[in-house]
Amino acid sequence: MTRTIKKSEKYTIEHLKKGKRLYGAFLTFDTGWKVYLAYRKHADIYRGGKKTISEALRDDAAAWAIDVETIMEARARGVKVIGVLVRDTGDIYITRLSDILDPAKTRVLNYSKRGGSLQRYMPLCHWKMKRGSVRV
Repeated sequence: MTRTIKKSEKYTIEHLKKGKRLYGAFLTFDTGWKVYLAYRKHADIYRGGKKTISEALRDDAAAWAIDVETIMEARARGVKVIGVLVRDTGDIYITRLSDILDPAKTRVLNYSKRGGSLQRYMPLCHWKMKRGSVRV
């Protein structure tokens, strides 16, 4: 599935909040196409036990995590594409919902005992990335 979003396309946005924290947004385009974008910072990249993000990238351990509850809500809403908007760089990572549900591409970790939730981690190599604009 390849689709290019034109800047002229209109969409509605519904933010996903849990308590006071803003996790992301569901975007519904006028064409009916639906996307979920998680809001993250670059420092939120999962490092898989590595000391730095650079080391995790070098060893293919770097991944984005999406909680399973949000993935199931996205699927129930008819979302086919999930993304991560890196707020501090403007980068956008995109993948199919079917890819993030594929056990061969992801791993599941449960952080509910530490105040987190059940998460699916997908390595960065399985995401398509569009760089944000550079500010000088």
